[in-house]
Amino acid sequence: MFKAKEIKPGIWWVGVIEWNERYIHGFTMPYGSTNNAYLIMDEHVTLVDTCTERYWPELLDRISEIVDPVKIEYLISNHAEKDHEGALREVLAAAPQAKIVASPQGCKILETYVGGERELIPVKTGDTLTIGARTLSFIQTTMVHWPDNMVTYSPADKILFSNDAFGQFLATSERFADEVDPCLLFSCAKKYFANIIMPFAKQTAKAVAAVKELDLDMIAPSHGLIWRSQIADILDAYEAWCRLKPTDSAVIAYASMYGTTDRMARIIAEAMMEQGISVRLYDLAVSDISDIMTYIMDAKYVAVGSACHNMTVLPEAGRFLTYLKGLAPKGRIGIPFGSFGWAQPAQKEISTQLEGAGFAVPDAPLTTNWNDSPEDDQALYDAVTQIIESAE
Repeated sequence: MFKAKEIKPGIWWVGVIEWNERYIHGFTMPYGSTNNAYLIMDEHVTLVDTCTERYWPELLDRISEIVDPVKIEYLISNHAEKDHEGALREVLAAAPQAKIVASPQGCKILETYVGGERELIPVKTGDTLTIGARTLSFIQTTMVHWPDNMVTYSPADKILFSNDAFGQFLATSERFADEVDPCLLFSCAKKYFANIIMPFAKQTAKAVAAVKELDLDMIAPSHGLIWRSQIADILDAYEAWCRLKPTDSAVIAYASMYGTTDRMARIIAEAMMEQGISVRLYDLAVSDISDIMTYIMDAKYVAVGSACHNMTVLPEAGRFLTYLKGLAPKGRIGIPFGSFGWAQPAQKEISTQLEGAGFAVPDAPLTTNWNDSPEDDQALYDAVTQIIESAE
């Protein structure tokens, strides 16, 4: 039997621990994840969010330990994505009188789940819902990270159900952030921000400002651990991350065919290190792109390389560039590079992709013939040095 966990008097964590989940839309989760759902026991029993579809029996088992699901009167959907509401139909089947509360955009999405079979109550910023001794309030957090996103606040409990904001992909037996290693916790939180939240940093900064106005004892996100003693720390971290201010660092990511582009990457790294730049170097054939993005969030320089293959980039580089386009912060310097045999379309493609992602790119990619020479190495070293000196 799956057990619920009381996190505040009358408020229970009833989510699921995804111990062995490792991947979600491009993002690797080496430590697993959680889909958090919260049961509020009041005059009108209220459930905040559900979980992915496959785990609905576990969710209902935890709920049933506290109350018969048939007594649930409100189901608050802070976000309609399927890792939050994939089990919606199964929960509604067990809770036939439950009304769904969501943002106006969320209601439109949830109509595709339930059609006209269940009442949908749209709420916007400033709206409230009295469920007995508690009156819940809602704040729309549009585009953090979907148009429908909102958060739910219980002033009586000083708890914020924060949806995707402040989450981490981290499966543990503990439920609170201060019960786990802080280095692991904040590294997971930063990776989560870089790969989920970063494209919407401006919108998230506004949401963080609104959250800081609340009287909080606890932030309960949809994924990962619940914040209580470290609330100020995660809010400060989000404020810093939302600025997307680059440090004097670089990420070099590349795909090589016969070793020449690999050698170029190493020479670029040497030139940067000589200039005092902190460097991270990744071979895309063996490196995880969601890990790389965590460092790109801080990097002033992003060098992307590929050998030319069938008049385009190697597949590993193509996948990386697609991922980068959706997530990359603006205001960085992109450095396209790579080797070629008889033509250079791959490096030109990288240049175009980096420009499209908002990077400032040198006039011409850094290229060399695959049978390079020591003279080519020195020319590459000097070109990188010039790029950095020009950027200072």
